[in-house]
Amino acid sequence: MTTNHSYKSLGSRRCALTAAPFLIGVLAVYNWVISPHIGYLHAMRRLEPVVDRMAEELDAVSGGFDEKCSTMRKLRGELAEVREGLFTREESKAFIRDLQTLVGKAGCTMVAADFTCGKKAKETEDPNVPVVVEALYANFTMMGQYEQIVAFLQMLREGQQKVWVDSCRIDLRDPRSGRLECRLGLAIYIVRQPGGLHP
Repeated sequence: MTTNHSYKSLGSRRCALTAAPFLIGVLAVYNWVISPHIGYLHAMRRLEPVVDRMAEELDAVSGGFDEKCSTMRKLRGELAEVREGLFTREESKAFIRDLQTLVGKAGCTMVAADFTCGKKAKETEDPNVPVVVEALYANFTMMGQYEQIVAFLQMLREGQQKVWVDSCRIDLRDPRSGRLECRLGLAIYIVRQPGGLHP
């Protein structure tokens, strides 16, 4: 009976020694693999509302940013279009200097001219200040045929910069030759400062 009892005891020890490494392995796998994942899942469940709220805010900010970028591109395009029609200081001086030549090219004769500047704006070194523009007005009288006057106006229109015709009055001076007297009021706009927003 003692041998039977010791045999049972030895068998249970053997089972315990065989099962112990398996049990230790299962506990180790649980502690190293499963337990961290369970903790991670619990943390994710607590953080899920925060993450959702952050995602909503990020979407709202992203939408606003895209809209503002689109508006900025549109405004830059409009500014580039406006700048194309403006004169620089040097171009305005060249325009005034070459105006009589332009009148002559059209076959007309300049009789009188008067140039006046619009109100001067204060210049600043700040690059974020909007573009400052001043106007230059030219009032002059020229003589020529109707076709020549139209040719002169066409030359003004074909220039890269815009020349605005503020007033135009045509009177017949010589009925036999058909010579006309044309009094024109022109305006050009000069960029005084590049300005604009930097990217």
